[in-house]
Amino acid sequence: MKVDILSDLHLDFYFKPHLTTSENIISFFESIFTNRGTQKIGDVLIVAGDIGHNNKQNIEVLKILQKKFYKHIICVLGNHDYYLIGSEAKYAFKNNSFLRIEDMQKRINQEENLHCLDGTVVTIDGVQFGGANSWYDGSYVKKYFPSLDNSDINLLWRENINDSNLIKGISWFDEIHTLEMKKLENIYKNCDVMITHVNPSFDEKHIDKKYHNSPINTFFTFDGSKFYKNGFIKYWVFGHTHDSIEYTMEDVNFLCNPLGYPYESNYGEGIIMKSFEI
Repeated sequence: MKVDILSDLHLDFYFKPHLTTSENIISFFESIFTNRGTQKIGDVLIVAGDIGHNNKQNIEVLKILQKKFYKHIICVLGNHDYYLIGSEAKYAFKNNSFLRIEDMQKRINQEENLHCLDGTVVTIDGVQFGGANSWYDGSYVKKYFPSLDNSDINLLWRENINDSNLIKGISWFDEIHTLEMKKLENIYKNCDVMITHVNPSFDEKHIDKKYHNSPINTFFTFDGSKFYKNGFIKYWVFGHTHDSIEYTMEDVNFLCNPLGYPYESNYGEGIIMKSFEI
């Protein structure tokens, strides 16, 4: 089985609602999925979170991509998928970001061959894919900036991270992390492939050098060591950071391949698809 990976699609930055047509979606993504016509598209696509800010658009695009290109699409959701932007979204989801997440997961999972994992596992041709949205924690700060306590971290979060303003229903930086760790706990021993939105290593050697020595890294990483050390995971796919990353620890291959914002990807022209065989 060939598995393609991508994350951080941020669809509403690429397609206005009235331009979310099959023709536009297929034209844009076919070039990416085939590496400009140089490789065969895989059997399964993993999307490791941050699909977009609009649930209706998100599901329309995923359905088009699955029907045209992939036998299955498997995803988790990211921090941007919690965002409530504008009065319409706030009203629709009662100013509660968790209702938006629940709606997105339900929309995806009711479609044939689309799978949104939430502390769950799906088996495809004998391969077990497990995943959860995951979240960041304070591990990076505790290792590299031990003088800072949780109150300091929360202040950094409020001053620097949009999540603190656009995710409705939380007031502390690691509230969602507490929930997500329980989900990972339930599945990590049953996965060949793990999918999370956030990087499960807070070690600087697994973070782009341009970000070294910054406490803000704690909002892009978490300590997933229990899971990759004690499980049977062969591949761990993540997103969140808009940097292409690969590393290996404990015989697990970690992969991140973001689309990112249009100015980062040159509207998709700068993206090289990553894949693995399992």
